[in-house]
Amino acid sequence: MRHLILGTTLLLAACGNKVSTETTDDPTGQNVAAAAAAGKPAAVTAAIDCSNKPDFVPLYADAQVTTCVSGPDGTPRHVSGTIVYLVQAQPAEVLGWSRAQANASGLAQRLSTADKYSAGEDTKRSLLIVVEPMNGGTRATVNWGSEI
Repeated sequence: MRHLILGTTLLLAACGNKVSTETTDDPTGQNVAAAAAAGKPAAVTAAIDCSNKPDFVPLYADAQVTTCVSGPDGTPRHVSGTIVYLVQAQPAEVLGWSRAQANASGLAQRLSTADKYSAGEDTKRSLLIVVEPMNGGTRATVNWGSEI
């Protein structure tokens, strides 16, 4: 037993108590680290960080983002993502504003219905916005794709 205690003590001493001083320039990583330090789960924080969304992806004013994920999508030099957010505006207002923003960014309309709008630019950029009423406001789901 004495050897077990001594061996464990030596093992712990050999490992040290070093704290990493490395930093990251990645905004998602910084947000996750800050949230973890504040006790918020890293997975939740990473899921709602939209700092890397393309500029052609519109978010309505005062959007409360609930989900924001993106990454490589299996096509070479291409990424895609999904953003889900809540706002107090009505679905038709959110969709109309989103349509105007997509058109202003140079995307051509592909599909337009009362609850969704799709636009794109060949295979370079694509956008799909779906709105639905929720709690007196709107839940919007935005899917996007982009060449890198």
